[in-house]
Amino acid sequence: MIEQLIKKLSKDLEVPEAGLATEVPGCYSIPIAEGIAVALSPVVGGIQMKCSVAPFPASGGESFATDAMLANLFGQGTQGAILGLSLDGKTVMLSRVVDDGIGYKEFREIFDDFIVAIDYWRDEALTHR
Repeated sequence: MIEQLIKKLSKDLEVPEAGLATEVPGCYSIPIAEGIAVALSPVVGGIQMKCSVAPFPASGGESFATDAMLANLFGQGTQGAILGLSLDGKTVMLSRVVDDGIGYKEFREIFDDFIVAIDYWRDEALTHR
């Protein structure tokens, strides 16, 4: 399933499919900006999208964390994705699981919304610094 979506996405983005593959079979990395890529990997029941958004703000971290928690509430401020932290707590992460059986058009809309959320929260994290 993920392979079919990646094939269409690579065509739309005009990036060779081979350029999106990672060392892990079935997993892909989609570059969206300098130093930012969306990782796509199969999970039980769907496909996970994950991205390192920005470093967690060194100053204003409490305010940023409050904003992030409110954004996660019902997914309203994250386009349906979830904001979190890396295991070491130093990087803001965004993730979303897309259900299996989704059509390409809906997948592409979700992917585009995910990129919008990355851009927004990257700016938010950097301005809180």
